[in-house]
Amino acid sequence: MKKPLKSFVINKDFEGSRVDRFLKKQFPNIPQSLFEKNLRKKNITVNNKKVKNLFKLEINDIVNIFTELKIENKINKKKQIFNINDYNELKKNFVFECEDYCVLNKPYGYASQDGSKVKQNVIDILNSIKKNYYIVHRLDKDTSGLMLLAKNRFYAKKFSEMFKSREVKKKYLVIINGKIKKNKGEIHSKEKLNGKEIESKLYFEVISKKNNFSYLEIDLITGRKHQIRKQFSDIGHPVVGDSKYGDKKNNTQLCLLSYEIEFEYNNKIKKYKATIPDNFKTCLEKFF
Repeated sequence: MKKPLKSFVINKDFEGSRVDRFLKKQFPNIPQSLFEKNLRKKNITVNNKKVKNLFKLEINDIVNIFTELKIENKINKKKQIFNINDYNELKKNFVFECEDYCVLNKPYGYASQDGSKVKQNVIDILNSIKKNYYIVHRLDKDTSGLMLLAKNRFYAKKFSEMFKSREVKKKYLVIINGKIKKNKGEIHSKEKLNGKEIESKLYFEVISKKNNFSYLEIDLITGRKHQIRKQFSDIGHPVVGDSKYGDKKNNTQLCLLSYEIEFEYNNKIKKYKATIPDNFKTCLEKFF
């Protein structure tokens, strides 16, 4: 039998992980497409068997790699280089950190993770110095505020499951265009996505109304992509600074802040609140 170039025995840290995500952790610079290609060609096997990229790993599974994993020129992506100053800039915005997780007050302009149009992102900057941070949810690049990060595989999986089961409570502050009629209420909408009906729900309460603007606190029940931005745009009140979803008149940064996060950890309720950043304060002073 052909001898593998590399071989990995799965431990409890990666139990239940998809094989492609395990491979990405071992080879962070290799694109997803290359893993999938080599899995199809049986250049990468699990227990000497051909598997798909979605295959879930178990303890003591053996992942064998029979080929040199190299980035081909045609798919070579830009290499991001981050320095200690980038790292320290994010670290000084940590609200809390322990051995299992940290809470970051994410500054405006940082994407959560890498993408084709991304210049700087939270997870790559933090892991450029010490590779022990894991994404468990995302904030838009232009959304400031609290972001929870796991610091080991166990809590990455646990927090991800807690977000899916809505055990993590999230509150936002937002400035929207127009004076919304109700002082508190629910926005509930449904849409079709890949053949499935997706539900989006949030509750809002007015903090202030002035000069054809409303300042609200949002209790986010579901966590869909761009949910707050989409739902308020759909009812005719786009978020201030959100040109993508209908605000064409206010030339300012997106007025959306992840303000509070609450969850259970070691049988205790943990709650964190963001310090309101200067750019959000400037918008409050301007519109209220």
